[in-house]
Amino acid sequence: MVEFDFWACQRPLTHHWGSGQVFGRIEKNLGKIDCAFGKQDQIPDTCFAVDKNNGYDWLKLPFKDNQFEFGYWDPPYDRMYKKEGMEIWRCCKRLAILHEFIFPKAWLKGAEREGMIAVTFGPLKRIRCLQVFRKK
Repeated sequence: MVEFDFWACQRPLTHHWGSGQVFGRIEKNLGKIDCAFGKQDQIPDTCFAVDKNNGYDWLKLPFKDNQFEFGYWDPPYDRMYKKEGMEIWRCCKRLAILHEFIFPKAWLKGAEREGMIAVTFGPLKRIRCLQVFRKK
């Protein structure tokens, strides 16, 4: 079953969009996230974060297959990051991806799309899509 919803979030006054509002709504509606891939402002310090700033490379992660129950990834929007997405997916049983483009589930081995939620950001209210996948 695929569910759709719409959240309009105000943009925090930071130099890049804060993920905190979306992050909190994900946890409230979809479950606790145990790993954030990319450390943005407003992600709680209690959540384990995996980013180049703390020594991790998304292309080669030192984690076991399916080590994380529910991951969250807010990649940069300059491209699709296919290889990085495949490696992050390998480590997660469920994964929420927040991006301007729709990630093909064919890139994520054994993926089932659980839901998609449109999220606006910025003064022009550009749309990003929160895509939630789970392993079959």
